[in-house]
Amino acid sequence: MNRKPLIFLADLEDDLRVAAEQYQSWHYNGKEHFLGKYDEIIRQIEYNPAAFPVKFDDVQGAILERSYYIVYYVQELKRSVVLAVLDGRRNPRSINRIVRARKTFRR
Repeated sequence: MNRKPLIFLADLEDDLRVAAEQYQSWHYNGKEHFLGKYDEIIRQIEYNPAAFPVKFDDVQGAILERSYYIVYYVQELKRSVVLAVLDGRRNPRSINRIVRARKTFRR
């Protein structure tokens, strides 16, 4: 295991808001349910970032349990950078474009 601290891009606020609103429309306490799943997967990524598959280039993706949402991140030498939380049902090209743009401007 290779535990690394996580940093989060500012764009994640919008991603999480959109996802939480979508979950809220699906179930009672949907927002809390989604955020709980998100917190769980973030802990897993921090504890062992190598555990999740590479989706494209060096960007890895961790699917929230029983969800369509995927947390996209990259590993650096001493940290991992969370780039996006997106609905995995989106067009793959669209996801790729969003994640690449955020990866470019992560510093």
